Amino acid sequence: MKPVLSNPLPQFSVQRSAFSVSSRGFTLIEILVVVVILGIVSAVILPQLGTRDDLKVSSATRTLMADMLYAQSRSIAMQQMHFVVFDTAHKSYSIYSGSGSPTTVISHPVTGLSYQQTFGVAPLDNVNMQTVSFDGQTTIAFDSLGVPYSYNAGVLTALGSGSVVLQCNTNKLTLTVQPYSGEIKVQ
Repeated sequence: MKPVLSNPLPQFSVQRSAFSVSSRGFTLIEILVVVVILGIVSAVILPQLGTRDDLKVSSATRTLMADMLYAQSRSIAMQQMHFVVFDTAHKSYSIYSGSGSPTTVISHPVTGLSYQQTFGVAPLDNVNMQTVSFDGQTTIAFDSLGVPYSYNAGVLTALGSGSVVLQCNTNKLTLTVQPYSGEIKVQ
């Protein structure tokens, strides 16, 4: 018979107590750090997710400026008067051509449709024309040199001052047209 060798080291069993640390969960500090990070991120991001009225009125003003520059450039290129006629009741404007008065709505160079822009509908919803005044009139004309005129019932008068104020809720931008040069600025 062979002698049975016993293990010189005694066998110890390790039991976990109720208070031992488990690696399956999160600690309170880890949870608090995540909550603080989420709070900081939401404080930075949420204000930027507002209505963005400032961007809407800025977009509307850039559109109006581009259209007025197009009418002015087309007047010079075609050596023909062009008119930007504002309809404040319907929050829209159209671009016309004609020799002494606005007679024909021009076609939009991209869509081929009548050149008309309407505010208050997507994507320019909530944008309004607060005031339109070209020496008290709602129509501006450009001659073959790009010089601006105010227009009223067949009478063209060299522009003294002209502006359009666009508003979206509390945000306003003013587009001005300078006399003689026809320079268009946004303020």
